[in-house]
Amino acid sequence: MTGLFTKHECEKCGRKFRKIEELMQHQQIAHENRQYVCEKCGTGFDGMEQMRDHAKKFHSYHKMLDERKKD
Repeated sequence: MTGLFTKHECEKCGRKFRKIEELMQHQQIAHENRQYVCEKCGTGFDGMEQMRDHAKKFHSYHKMLDERKKD
């Protein structure tokens, strides 16, 4: 059973994850100091999904995409 939890291991710190997506997010945040920032209000998020949810809820995500296309 422990093999399920050790499928993906971070080469930098040895932390283990079940899903490759979790490992990738960990690497971006913990080792690349990458944080997703809302362009409208400057709020930072650990993941792109959280930032998208925030934008949809508070800044009309589709409107923001339309504005980007104009630039």
